[in-house]
Amino acid sequence: MSLKDDWKETLNAVYEAMEGSEASLDYSERHNIRSAAILTIADDETAAMAAEHLAPQTAGKTVVEIGGGIGLLALHMGRYATRVYCIEANPMWSWVFAGALLRQKPKNVSFLFGSADEFLGCVKGDVALFCTHSDVKGMSLVAAQFAPLVIDVWGEIIEKSPEKFDQNARHWRTII
Repeated sequence: MSLKDDWKETLNAVYEAMEGSEASLDYSERHNIRSAAILTIADDETAAMAAEHLAPQTAGKTVVEIGGGIGLLALHMGRYATRVYCIEANPMWSWVFAGALLRQKPKNVSFLFGSADEFLGCVKGDVALFCTHSDVKGMSLVAAQFAPLVIDVWGEIIEKSPEKFDQNARHWRTII
């Protein structure tokens, strides 16, 4: 079994175990997590593409990623940015990103576990970004408290090539 297959298998197990579970819903409520527990970056290829797209805006800077999921984008941004802080509130992803960290984590990338608002005043960046299709407005508001430049990664990428993205996904970004 390849590394990719192993990750897919682990991700599928996490989704099956946690999706809609009472514990997961209670946790999200307690920690004010409004975004859906669905990864928007779940493979190295997508993470590398997004990091390359972001490189002109992140190279040589301190980046704060809000809602980093399993951390793949942060790992790839570490190739360009001076420092990356990846904040993830949902513990269900820790099952997967622990493996990624052991295999790939560079010294300039740090992972912070907890709601982003827990780190306000402790972490500052030049750029704050998020990569989600849900709670875009909420993520924008939180990100703006970490850095003067806020990037909605999927929003930027979709804007450049809307025809490459599902119309329903584009629509849901505006209402969830």
